[in-house]
Amino acid sequence: MSVTTYCDKHPHTETNLRCGRCERLICTLCMVHAPVGVRCPDCARPTQLPTFEVSTGYLARAITVGLALAIAGGVFWSVFRSLLGLGPLLDGIAIVGLGYLIGEGISASVNRKRGRNLKFVAGGSMFAAFVVIAIFTASLSVFDLLALALGIYVAVNRFN
Repeated sequence: MSVTTYCDKHPHTETNLRCGRCERLICTLCMVHAPVGVRCPDCARPTQLPTFEVSTGYLARAITVGLALAIAGGVFWSVFRSLLGLGPLLDGIAIVGLGYLIGEGISASVNRKRGRNLKFVAGGSMFAAFVVIAIFTASLSVFDLLALALGIYVAVNRFN
């Protein structure tokens, strides 16, 4: 004589299936296929890698460092640009280099963590640096906007 068993979450559904981890009864509606067998929805919940878990403290640190680097880098490059009067190609290379510096500085300040929020901080910081450069510089060209786009790409790409 066999005993009829029912799913823990669906009490009217008969089942003989158990979670491979917690041994809870599950039906075919509840089961989740995992690499190690069938699991219940609670045991099959994926966890995020620690590298991608960015707390509020890390995010605040990233914003602070990003804005500090953006303002300092923007002012430095504006003064440097006005003193030397370099051509648009070297201006563009310097703006892209500033994007790398901002991305690397933010990454170092948050212990090399990664994630979408840090990408936004890096891109926003690079844009803020460009705004500072635009305030102190009399003329900007289309080439400078292309350099800004490439600089944002370089800064954001640090967090992939």
